[in-house]
Amino acid sequence: MTYDEVSKQAEQLSYREKLRLAQLLIQLAHKEEEEQNPEKRKTASAFTPSDPELVQYVADRLKKLKPSKKRALLNSIGAMFQFQGGISDDDKEKLFSELLKKRHIIVTENNRISYPE
Repeated sequence: MTYDEVSKQAEQLSYREKLRLAQLLIQLAHKEEEEQNPEKRKTASAFTPSDPELVQYVADRLKKLKPSKKRALLNSIGAMFQFQGGISDDDKEKLFSELLKKRHIIVTENNRISYPE
């Protein structure tokens, strides 16, 4: 199928279907690029969990998400890095420790996570 044929077919889609198609095409293009150029792929391990900018980025995202348990918080951190190749469990724990140390999060006596304002 050629580009012209695809574009004519795409014109017949609803706006939601067009958005879904666009998202799919972007994901496929990223995947193909990563397969063709694996050396350019940036992994989360290239980040240092104690990097102040990274800690602040994660803290800002978590304040919006507000996971209330440690497991949910670690899952949220993992989701933040899923498109950069993932993040190791050790790095998630290190980020958790940094967030605690910098008082971006607080663990209460019943092991719930709270977020100081």
